[in-house]
Amino acid sequence: MRGQRPLPPDETSVLDAVGGEIVAIVSPVSICMMCCVFLVRLLRVDGEDATANVRGGIASAAYQEESSDSTAVRAGGAVLNSVVFVLFITCATFGIFFLFKHNCTRLIWGYMGLSGLLIFGVLGAVIGMETCQALDIPLDMLTFSLWTYNFSVVGVGVTFFGKTFGAPLVVKQGFLIFIGVVVAFYFTRIPEWTTWTLLVAMALYDIVAVLAPGGPLRVLVELAQERDEEIPALVYEAAPAARGARRGGGGVLESVMASRAGPPRTAGAAAGAAGGSGTPDYGAADADAETKPLIRGGDRDRGADRDGDGDGAETSRVERDADDADDADAFALPDAIKLGLGDFIFYSVLVGRAAMHDLFTMFACYFAVIQGLIATLLMLGFAKKALPALPISIAAGVVAYVGSRFFLEPVTQQAAARLVVF
Repeated sequence: MRGQRPLPPDETSVLDAVGGEIVAIVSPVSICMMCCVFLVRLLRVDGEDATANVRGGIASAAYQEESSDSTAVRAGGAVLNSVVFVLFITCATFGIFFLFKHNCTRLIWGYMGLSGLLIFGVLGAVIGMETCQALDIPLDMLTFSLWTYNFSVVGVGVTFFGKTFGAPLVVKQGFLIFIGVVVAFYFTRIPEWTTWTLLVAMALYDIVAVLAPGGPLRVLVELAQERDEEIPALVYEAAPAARGARRGGGGVLESVMASRAGPPRTAGAAAGAAGGSGTPDYGAADADAETKPLIRGGDRDRGADRDGDGDGAETSRVERDADDADDADAFALPDAIKLGLGDFIFYSVLVGRAAMHDLFTMFACYFAVIQGLIATLLMLGFAKKALPALPISIAAGVVAYVGSRFFLEPVTQQAAARLVVF
């Protein structure tokens, strides 16, 4: 029996292609979550926030949680806060849809640029000052102000007007991660009951907004596809994965992940949906691209000829091409996955809130969120349309938090106290 022939350097296996695409999106998500955890652990004293909980924001508009409130009161108030927050997000999304429908795209860009300037110059500056104080970093106010000003201006220009500035993709990715860390850190200062209820509510909202007919994110993306226009969004775009040359000229199967952070960055043939919902445009790829083998068939055919299988080469080639076409139709990830910044934020809020308890629970939630994200990416490859990125990860993270804090941790503590190793 002849041994397996090693793949030539220019061939790309399924494992290499899928693994590279998953790593390209999991790595920035992990960086965002770990940075949020670092800030949470650094800017807290004895398990409490270094500053007071966020009050007066939209996340606590209906109910202000107090330590003296009963469990029933906290639960009811948290549900009420979550309903108000989801309604606000829904109205904001339909507002963006209304402005975009009436060609007010510049107004949307202006609003998002102003919001970004506040995040960089105000929220980021406050976190920077607290971090310098916590780490005892000597820095005068004038220097800090100049750094903040330059960082804010460049950040807004690169993030929201990247095409005008001509900034590299990696620079924009860095600023997007920074925005995610800052916003997520402030969300961790929301009272605990409201935080967990809000995460569950946003996961449910994500399903409806992305998949339901008439959902706010879905109608926004459908309008963008009909008009073949670009609409503003906070969307993280992973660097395209290297898959090597392929037969049939090789088009890119564009797709997008769903999120609440904003509308898709591109629409129409360039991309189906991002930062919210929508259906990816697979029609932009040619017929050969949609049936390209996951391992290039042409090179394998030449390898078969070199191995001396000339008599049955034509038959085996046809069979392999048919099998490869079926495999490509069954599973195909985009070359560059796009993930809405809202997903970064809520993933980081969940892990950051878990880090307030202990690192054991934090790592359990972190791995649960990553596993949920990977599962969503795999489902994206089979569904070949935009999917909500929150539900699986949030569900897995909540289960991991409850299981680790209330079930697994007490068992391990008792076992360690009695010197039981298992």
